Amino acid sequence: MEYFDILINSDDAINVVNTPHITTFNLGNVYDFAPNAYKFQQADYCYVKVKFFEVKDTAHGAGVILININNALPNSARTELLSASPKNLTQSGLIGIVPTSSSSHTYSSNTYDNDFVKCSNILNGNITFTLTNETGVNLSLNTNKPFTMLLCVAFEKEADLLNQPIVNY
Repeated sequence: MEYFDILINSDDAINVVNTPHITTFNLGNVYDFAPNAYKFQQADYCYVKVKFFEVKDTAHGAGVILININNALPNSARTELLSASPKNLTQSGLIGIVPTSSSSHTYSSNTYDNDFVKCSNILNGNITFTLTNETGVNLSLNTNKPFTMLLCVAFEKEADLLNQPIVNY
């Protein structure tokens, strides 16, 4: 595997208004300065892991913070309320879960060690992160409550992924 660490600060988002709980970043320019990244520019998928997360907010009331992206995660599902269909599972965009250590919740562990999730290549253009509580409701953050997140993006070193034509942005 080839690994790339990306530090994300919600104050640097493309869409900074008053909604740091929904932020969009263009991560496509990583190829401009990461020497090995160009090899994976045409890769269809990658693996993403939330290595670190911090938010300047303690009053959100959430037991956990769910970090979702707008990319397809082919091997990830979540439950949802039953509607017309008798099936409870739907596709998920969840890349990380962060316990808040709230005293009103019980945890199996107060630490988190998120694992890699497979998704479409997030280093090709815009990616949107959405922070929600455990019920899927957006956190009530504003620009005075930014978040910082360290992502690890990994690519398999497969011969068919390497030496693809380079696309210039």
